[in-house]
Amino acid sequence: MKILYLGAASGTTVSHISDIIGTDGIIYAIEFSHRSGRELLNLAKKRQNIIPIIEDARHPQKYRMFLTMVDLIFSDIAQPDQARILSINANHFLRSGGFFIITIKASCIDSTLEPSLIFSKEVQKLQKENFKPVEQITLEPYERDHAMVFGKFRTKKFSP
Repeated sequence: MKILYLGAASGTTVSHISDIIGTDGIIYAIEFSHRSGRELLNLAKKRQNIIPIIEDARHPQKYRMFLTMVDLIFSDIAQPDQARILSINANHFLRSGGFFIITIKASCIDSTLEPSLIFSKEVQKLQKENFKPVEQITLEPYERDHAMVFGKFRTKKFSP
């Protein structure tokens, strides 16, 4: 399995995914922060299935030469335009019928609105961009005002 992880930070969650997919899989771990990126680079020295890329996920053309098409994008970015960032990367790298997981952080999008309203609006944005959400869960009580959405990208319609 090939995974594109957006917002890898120091690599804690990336390391768990690395364990799950094993040596047959590969994780392209994108992180913008150079400080967190240093820790991610050190992690990748110990795990051969992690390819760290220190770059802004808003600009996939800057790292396109390092990636092939992936089976899953895991987006863990705390930005107001996180749905757009996922969409841009999916259009570049996610195969048709591939999967996505996005962590929606309501307070990073708009701290004045109810989190449930923000979650709904973000899901609608994803649907307009050829994402088909399958499941949404809130992360309470572990993370306040966070939700995770899982689904598929560019699902093919079958003709009878």
